[in-house]
Amino acid sequence: MNNKYKSALKTILSVLPLAGGVRGGARVFSIILASIALSSCVDTVILPENKTLDEDFWQKKSQVESVVAAAYAQLRDGGTAATSPSFQRNIIVWSDFRSDELMVSSDFKSINTITTGLSEIYSMNLTPTNIFTQWYPLYSCINYCNLVLERGEGVMKIDPDYTIGDWEANKAQVTALKALCYFYLVRVFRDVPVTPHAYLNSSDDLQIPQTAPAKVLQMCIDDLESVVDGAPLNNAYGDARDRGYFNKDGIHALLADIYLWRASVNKSAEDYQKCVEYCDKIFAEKKKAHTFKPYEKDKTEKDFYLSDYTNYYNDIWGENGQNAEESIFEIQYKENNVTNTALSNMYYGYSSFTSGFGYVKTTNIYGDYSASGSTANIFKNLVDQRIFDFCFGANAGTEQHAIRKFVAKQKSPEATASTFNIDRRDFTQNWIIYRLTDIMLMKAEALVQLQQPEQAFDLVKFVNDRALTNVSGALKYSTYQDKMEQLVLMERARELCFEGKRWFDLMRYNYRHIDGTDYTKLMSEISSFPANSDAFYEIALSKYTAVSAMKAKMPTEPYLYMPINDEEVKINTALVQNPAFPSSK
Repeated sequence: MNNKYKSALKTILSVLPLAGGVRGGARVFSIILASIALSSCVDTVILPENKTLDEDFWQKKSQVESVVAAAYAQLRDGGTAATSPSFQRNIIVWSDFRSDELMVSSDFKSINTITTGLSEIYSMNLTPTNIFTQWYPLYSCINYCNLVLERGEGVMKIDPDYTIGDWEANKAQVTALKALCYFYLVRVFRDVPVTPHAYLNSSDDLQIPQTAPAKVLQMCIDDLESVVDGAPLNNAYGDARDRGYFNKDGIHALLADIYLWRASVNKSAEDYQKCVEYCDKIFAEKKKAHTFKPYEKDKTEKDFYLSDYTNYYNDIWGENGQNAEESIFEIQYKENNVTNTALSNMYYGYSSFTSGFGYVKTTNIYGDYSASGSTANIFKNLVDQRIFDFCFGANAGTEQHAIRKFVAKQKSPEATASTFNIDRRDFTQNWIIYRLTDIMLMKAEALVQLQQPEQAFDLVKFVNDRALTNVSGALKYSTYQDKMEQLVLMERARELCFEGKRWFDLMRYNYRHIDGTDYTKLMSEISSFPANSDAFYEIALSKYTAVSAMKAKMPTEPYLYMPINDEEVKINTALVQNPAFPSSK
């Protein structure tokens, strides 16, 4: 291999963990080298001279670890331009913006592809050219993971410092990252291509047909369960990697999430039980790892150790917090000194047109909390501190608000409309994928479906109690399954709002409420398309004034998913477009 190419490749691998990856066009499977000044053959050759990195690169432990770090980096913000694909920006749109949580800002103006894309999604006029149909960051991450899985093990024969334990830890981490990416892809696009190996050269066959969700999910489960024993122990590193890399807790969380999703689609008691089992593994490890701090007055043994009412915001999202004890897996920005541009633009401020708003703001379910209260507001009372910590001006007599969660440096000092500490100048805010209360509410959701409402209620109450200023806002237990299902769904909306969860929560809810279809078959092949449930519409479309018109725009199950981007269909002619959208061929 030419020395110039080797030098360029090393440069890319060294900067990716810091810069979050370089971005190319919509090509799915490529490692894009466009930002490096190489020869014109880069247009067709991903790695020069049709060579892999075997004899030239995979020589040392540090080299394997640099590619592992590069895989994680693909999920960090690359959205510095309106045309740049960004996992951070996409996940906010794919989950929160499509749901009842978010809408476009008051001063919203169509100034770029992002605002155009948001307008199309909000009006449910999605097209395959929409910027938010780009899946490149996820497939780029998968490609790096495949590269490690194919080449990493051989380094043990060359570098004695690279032990079997190192390899098993790296293998577990990239396997989990790969599964996480596919899990997002299935929930967002439904039937997706599964890449059989790492793509290093543009002459590789890119004609990869889609695989049905049932097969993709089973692949993820099998892969995760095969590597979890080799994953790093929780708190193994003693630094940010304890929350920034997949460890045993992180893999158990991902498995619980996948089982909960599949259980909801297939109405499977066995899968709900597997979700519960993996949640319990996390609880046991978190409990074992807890050590009481000197300032903790209450030394009582508990099932769950959460930051208390006065500290939880600062510990989890605050300026001097992040990677909290109760956190499980976070995409690391602060540790890498990388500005989370996409999060800042979406939640804080995107242009001179806005005054305190990002691209999006809350809907009226987090709306007016003036003295008279609001029947629409999901918090239902003024003693739940989260409404003031998560939304600005929540009792200021207005219906929509700027988002405070992730943005404000410190918790709100009191239940007021104060814009206390809105400015986050560096904005190196981590993005949380999994944390303990999320897992507690996953288990509660599964227990409701397993007809164990009392245990489910105890979990919801534990989460809810942490945020209350007094007991007058206590939740009410019900023996009715539908009411308990609603209780868990509402608590997830309160606790996990704006964290990339809501649309997926509503999709699970929808699948459980659709009758008369064999979903095992439906998730295996595209054959028939049932109508979405009225129970789903009532919640998901509550942010619209013309509910009937919006309901008519998403009548059946394929409309829950995004179309495949036009450019992807042009490159990979084996792809079949989501039938809810016009063909791109």
